[in-house]
Amino acid sequence: MSQFRHLTTTTYEANLYPESGPTQGSTTPLLGVCFSGGGSRALSCALGQLSALNSMLIPNSNESVLSQVPYISSVSGGSWASVLYTFLPETINGQPVSDSDFLIQPVAPESLFKGDPGTGASGNVSYMGPFCLGTVPQQFNLTTIGAFLYTLYNWGFFGDSSRWSWFWIAGVGEIVLKPFGLYDAFYNPNNGYIEPANFFSLSAAHVDAGITPDNPSLTPSQFYLCRENRPALIVNTNLLENYNLSDSAQIPIQATPIASGISGESPDGSLVGGGGVESFAFTSTLTGPGAAGGTAAVAEVRRYSLCDIAGCSSAFFASILLTYLNQEIDNLILELKNYLMNTLNLTELEAEAICIALEFVAEAFLDAEASQVIPQYNYWPLSEVDESNPANVTYGFSDGGDFEDNGILGMLAQTGVNRLISFVNSETPLGTDSTSGEVIVDSSLPLLFGYQDTMENGEYVSFGGMNPSEPMSYVQVFSDEGNAFAALRQGLYDASSGGVGLGTATASFLQTLTTLDNPVVNIEGGRQVTVLWVYNNRVNTWQGAITDPAIQLDLQNGQLAQPAGPLANFPNYFTGEQVYLDQEAVNMLAQLSAWNVQQLESEILGLLA
Repeated sequence: MSQFRHLTTTTYEANLYPESGPTQGSTTPLLGVCFSGGGSRALSCALGQLSALNSMLIPNSNESVLSQVPYISSVSGGSWASVLYTFLPETINGQPVSDSDFLIQPVAPESLFKGDPGTGASGNVSYMGPFCLGTVPQQFNLTTIGAFLYTLYNWGFFGDSSRWSWFWIAGVGEIVLKPFGLYDAFYNPNNGYIEPANFFSLSAAHVDAGITPDNPSLTPSQFYLCRENRPALIVNTNLLENYNLSDSAQIPIQATPIASGISGESPDGSLVGGGGVESFAFTSTLTGPGAAGGTAAVAEVRRYSLCDIAGCSSAFFASILLTYLNQEIDNLILELKNYLMNTLNLTELEAEAICIALEFVAEAFLDAEASQVIPQYNYWPLSEVDESNPANVTYGFSDGGDFEDNGILGMLAQTGVNRLISFVNSETPLGTDSTSGEVIVDSSLPLLFGYQDTMENGEYVSFGGMNPSEPMSYVQVFSDEGNAFAALRQGLYDASSGGVGLGTATASFLQTLTTLDNPVVNIEGGRQVTVLWVYNNRVNTWQGAITDPAIQLDLQNGQLAQPAGPLANFPNYFTGEQVYLDQEAVNMLAQLSAWNVQQLESEILGLLA
């Protein structure tokens, strides 16, 4: 496919999905699974969690637990995993790809060993199959990032600051999605935006029935389609009312294979989303109502694609990657020179000339403000469809985890689930405050119960209710009646301690919670939701069962006061500093996460009953 093409504006009719009111909770058991944010760490945890749920069977059945999960909701690094899992092609580069290629085989800790990286034996933590989800963290290497910079250079990216908001969207496409056949884009020097080759949607049947009749040019071949028998996917990001302000109010957006949009409203009520539009038309330009009822007439110059939902959901890493470029620019330029000579067969003189030119034009970009690399898109609420001069406004789109990092709000807004598995794939190990003795947890959890995300004088401080002057107070979705948040913290701590000491066993807690009315997310109060919380934390029972001396040494070095080696900071890898993880680092975290799920089999099966 040619790298460049010139696009003209195309008009379409898109189905509207208006909200009739807050989603009601189901009266029968209905389970959703949420994967938190956390970059490569969250992806590695999700790899193990998906693998364990896929291998866990329903009693007296050949059906896996994962096959009985109707919904997945994800944030940031969890969205890298869920988007790749949901849209995994049947073939990549002409080779069939099965779930066994994409996931791992969970094994007992005593079966883990550090062997030949080229040997795919079960339990070899040094091996990663070519189509395994766990290959993504290895893509954040100097060669791949150097090649990405060359793509941007050829596009004319560095000399045009209006293009800088596409930095991370293109990065997710090239680094995360492209190896799995889920990204191809045109970089036309005459256009100030990247143009993905395909939209995305649910299925060929959905496109044929719901999109093509009003838009004959849009056929299933124009879309990335969900793999069959996958849970329905919800990817979470946020609209920033003013992306130039660091404390701008955020309004949650949910993107699904069918519809994308805003269910709720801004904290001050000035922007009411009202629902979604067929996902291919999200970020389009609204021109008015469509010819058929329940549709909008839209104009588009680019396709809204998987790079957009995965990129916006993980937009925090735009500034992380920018920082990395500043720190590693000399090494990246050297690696790019090798890439140009060894892969593209340029002469040393040609490669050196390109590297000098790139380094020169990239200088201004490397000094960019964080607001300049925030993804920016057009957005219109459903209320504008019937207006004679509909408003089309450019907003910034923030990382899903900048508002709610667990995917719970999006799940409750979009579905009637009354049972949840929340995988809190955190960087923060469980602990206690040195002065108050209060249990410390990931900063995403207090917000869900109406508390500020950091302690003051050793205590979590309540917002005192939802208030427009405190935009983050609108993350609250659960009532704290009966000290539910304190019960969660103590429950995780006690489970991890296992009656022996913190870090002994799987950190999990099962509790039933009650929702509160939340207008920003459009969630109805009074819903009863049973949540199984599973928290990423050290598990000495699992570590102690590992017999391979090489792994034992790596664990020992990785968990020192000044950690080193491939398992540095295991299992709570640092999001910002450890985007690149090698095969051993990913496999170890995935195997631990899978083992944790296996320990909770009875609780998980109980959620399905």
